[in-house]
Amino acid sequence: MSKVEVGEALGNQSSVWHEIGRSWMSMKTWVKLWLFFLNFVFLLALAFVRDPIGRWTFAAYAAAGPLLMVFMIRQRGLTRLLGLAHIIPWVPLLVYLSLRMTSHLVGPMLTKEEDPLLFSYVILVLASAGACLALDFYDVYRWLRGERFVLGSEEAFRAGASRLARHS
Repeated sequence: MSKVEVGEALGNQSSVWHEIGRSWMSMKTWVKLWLFFLNFVFLLALAFVRDPIGRWTFAAYAAAGPLLMVFMIRQRGLTRLLGLAHIIPWVPLLVYLSLRMTSHLVGPMLTKEEDPLLFSYVILVLASAGACLALDFYDVYRWLRGERFVLGSEEAFRAGASRLARHS
């Protein structure tokens, strides 16, 4: 690879990250706040790593990261397809957590009396990840129906999905 080709490849990579950043910045404030909250909830799993629930919750959270990156890089920004990056690892997590709360099928049943803090955390994960997945399924459905714009684009702005990205 020549120096020019290397420079062009690095320039394209830098351009992709710039476009992803602009796409992120164009998101509505409430969506960014929701995502910060959701990340906080999943990072709390580290406080419960003594239990398989904490380990599985953090593993599902970590598994979403590479999927998100692949989708963002390939699409040069944030699209409704990103929901798939949550659906793939989090649906099995919610099945596991639900089973731990209701049966002994996948491990000892978690009860409020036995571990009230972990019990409360699982309720928080089920509620927040469940809400997120409902939005994600709807977003993926909309992407399949043709809403394939990148957040921050003029098309996304016209659809009311995001603010217009600033160009620099």
